[in-house]
Amino acid sequence: MNIMRWLFLLTVLVSVLYLGQPASFMYDGIGYLSDGESVEWIGIRPHKPKCIDIPSNLTLCRGIGYTEMRLPNLLDHDTLNEVIQQSKSWVSLPRIHCHPDTQLFLCSLFSPVCLERTIKPCRSLCESVKSGCESKMLYYGYLWPEMVRCDKFPDDSDLCIQPQHNVTSTQNVCDACNQPPTLEGIVDNHCRAQFVAKVKVRKIKTKRQSKILVLKKKKKFYKHGTLTKREKRKLNLVIENGAQCECTTVNTSRSDAYIIMGNKTESGVFTVSYIGPWRKDREFKRALRKIKGDFDCSKIIELIEQPGGSNPPPPTKGGGGRGGNRKSNRNRPKKNRKKNRKKNRRRKDRGKGRGRKRQSISQTTETNTSG
Repeated sequence: MNIMRWLFLLTVLVSVLYLGQPASFMYDGIGYLSDGESVEWIGIRPHKPKCIDIPSNLTLCRGIGYTEMRLPNLLDHDTLNEVIQQSKSWVSLPRIHCHPDTQLFLCSLFSPVCLERTIKPCRSLCESVKSGCESKMLYYGYLWPEMVRCDKFPDDSDLCIQPQHNVTSTQNVCDACNQPPTLEGIVDNHCRAQFVAKVKVRKIKTKRQSKILVLKKKKKFYKHGTLTKREKRKLNLVIENGAQCECTTVNTSRSDAYIIMGNKTESGVFTVSYIGPWRKDREFKRALRKIKGDFDCSKIIELIEQPGGSNPPPPTKGGGGRGGNRKSNRNRPKKNRKKNRKKNRRRKDRGKGRGRKRQSISQTTETNTSG
């Protein structure tokens, strides 16, 4: 009985020491813990949230502005592997640029900043990101997930992360000229456009409240929808309500090529939804390959960017002109380069030998005819 009394007194003493104090925060070198927070106890020591470095392969939150995150996060992910795996399906959404605070909102959930208390995103931040991105998600058949339902988050009167960009509901008339040049942005616009073409702009003129892009004759279509040959030939594009918009993307003083996407309205007007410079970088080439290859637009949300930017381009083919072998040789080991050089020399020597034989044969035929 005495032993039982001592054990009872010991448990009471422990509960007074740990639970009887006013709410405060502790840091033991592993992570922060609020006394007021609900925690699981194993014996006397609780499971404490940890402050850990944001890993480089957490692509969603790369360059977010802070280096340490709290684990478990606000989505109840206990391990880094779980965080990285679950965040992959969201990587493409910020790069579509449906709202400028998309990354801030998602990373406040997947990798919350490590402070002495948990800071959640405000309800207004969730609602503003939802209003900007939900329509694009619905277009590809994705509903706004239950796990980020906006009524779960606190009002702006509480201590929470508020929206950083004030996006008005009025449509930006320069929208077609300011689309994101990312892989996801280009593919997203391609999926929602009826035609995609490589063009050169001869001049820009205004008519009523719109801008009209007068194109040069030479055009290359990658997607033409229901456009007829005559419509392709006489195609002039309209930026609706763009009379007061300065489309800095297009420079008519230079003969630059552009990628243009758009749709045909019910009244037969061809409107521009995307215009950007024709580029030669890896990301643009990767987007162009997807456009040419009939990309499955239902997979736009799962279009995951590989660590380090974009996938490496496929190896170039060696044939097709003078410089083909040289370009392909750059990516080959030195041994293969030497072999190719020897082969090329042999080919040249054979060609010279054949030329000499032809000359000798022609000379002999001339002597025979003269004789």
